[in-house]
Amino acid sequence: MTNPASTGSAQIHVQASAEQVFAYLTNLDLLPTLSPENVRCELREGDDELIIGARFRGWNEAPGKQWHADCVVTALEPSRLFEYKVPPKYEHATTWSYLVEADADGQGCTVTESFDAPLLLLPEVYPGKIEGRRDNLEAACETTLANLKAAIEN
Repeated sequence: MTNPASTGSAQIHVQASAEQVFAYLTNLDLLPTLSPENVRCELREGDDELIIGARFRGWNEAPGKQWHADCVVTALEPSRLFEYKVPPKYEHATTWSYLVEADADGQGCTVTESFDAPLLLLPEVYPGKIEGRRDNLEAACETTLANLKAAIEN
């Protein structure tokens, strides 16, 4: 069961095919260009393609903070769904997902970015200690999707 204090999402319509949008979202070189926090992603040693179970590391920056986090791909449905958990073996791991839903005519699609971050419910654990973190994450989803739309449509 999800908790509104630890989940969030944003949605946008993009005038491009689901295939084109999905290819952008699953390109680990391009994905960081969309995010207000993520600055770099790369597959971990031993993983050479983005498939279910593949591991990658993301490097992030926010005012006064820099960190990296390991991720594992948990769902990958071509042109439709990309989902990963971070950190992969933590019982309170955050799940991030991108759902791409094609328009009936195939010319555009609706993209939803969402997160489920149960660790936000743990005030004794960082980032649960950060006041307003859930709202910041949801705002970051809105920024990421606006950047995606701009990158693909321009």
